[in-house]
Amino acid sequence: MPKGIYSAASAMYVEAQTLDVAARNLAHATTTGYRRETAFRAGFDQVLQGQGRTGGVKGDGGVGILSQGSAFSFDEGGRDTTGAPYDLALAGEGFFQVKKPDGNTLLTRAGHFQTDTQGRLVTPEGFLLQGQGGAITIPEGAEAVTVDRDGRVSVATTAGGIRQEQVIEQLRLGKVEKPQDLRAVNGQYFDASALTVSDATPVVHQGELEKSNIDPLRELVDMIAIQRRYDAAQKALKEQSSVGQGFSELLRGSA
Repeated sequence: MPKGIYSAASAMYVEAQTLDVAARNLAHATTTGYRRETAFRAGFDQVLQGQGRTGGVKGDGGVGILSQGSAFSFDEGGRDTTGAPYDLALAGEGFFQVKKPDGNTLLTRAGHFQTDTQGRLVTPEGFLLQGQGGAITIPEGAEAVTVDRDGRVSVATTAGGIRQEQVIEQLRLGKVEKPQDLRAVNGQYFDASALTVSDATPVVHQGELEKSNIDPLRELVDMIAIQRRYDAAQKALKEQSSVGQGFSELLRGSA
């Protein structure tokens, strides 16, 4: 296959994947705690050199580009005030730890919680928010729930006309040395089962939610640029194909 055709075709393929990533970002720009995803690419000659090979690639290569996967940015997003007692946002390094029904623990910055039928704090998907002793259960009859900046969960009750407040749990907040090594379940939840999770001490803000760290305007600009690169590669592919057809016709004419 001529280098030009391969180069143009590979560019179209990679740009299509990059466009998918930008589209996901834009779709989740308002999703609580969502992390921005970035697609990476490399020239085929760079990939070969990284493997200690050249494969006969010389000069400018002209052999196209390859997708190098993607990674999520863990820059902190802004915060919205909701006033809801079970909405929590983190300021600083760290994640909430939530447990799935299969027992696997995930990390997230999405702090929109609610109570299930057993009074346990859960995510909208039903994942259990973890405290130091496991799931956090709000006792029946609790009149108010307070989560302080250190993650201590307190409930207020009234018995015999006397109002009392007591700490029932403390949030189990975690961090990993290299968040980029987390395996993404999606842009909200990350699997750290292959990594070491240590204790984290971010500031907890009750009645607030962390927004995504995605800038919609930036994603729109990126999508336009990606589309233009795709169109340019498509045009180059057509031109390369036309050149090949002309050469074939020339050979047939001289036969």
